[in-house]
Amino acid sequence: MNAPAESADRMDPAVRYQEILRRLAIVDEGFVGDQAGLMLGPPGIRVLDPMTAALVRVGVLAAIGAPEVCLEWGSSQALAAGASEDEFTGVLLTIAPVIGLGRIVGAVPGVAGAFDYDIEAALDDPGAP
Repeated sequence: MNAPAESADRMDPAVRYQEILRRLAIVDEGFVGDQAGLMLGPPGIRVLDPMTAALVRVGVLAAIGAPEVCLEWGSSQALAAGASEDEFTGVLLTIAPVIGLGRIVGAVPGVAGAFDYDIEAALDDPGAP
């Protein structure tokens, strides 16, 4: 269970930095919004449906070379909004010519992690799908 953001201010400094790093590492949306001013949800005015917006965010995360944990978070958000695995691969294949193969290859483990697909094990087993 996450402690309220206000309690982080009253923590021992030796513990406070650890709590802040932990919350950032797990992409604690409430904490990031409250403490860093980064609103991770969709804007108030919606032009795109939530699923499409979440898939766009995954594409942007891949394009900027975001860390695996961010791609997994974004992909989990898109899955929760109703995106299918085929839609994810469609996004990756669509943006590949623009962002390059290196960025796509770097994004795959984070996206696969959201599906609980162990890409490393699949690469080690030549018979795996």
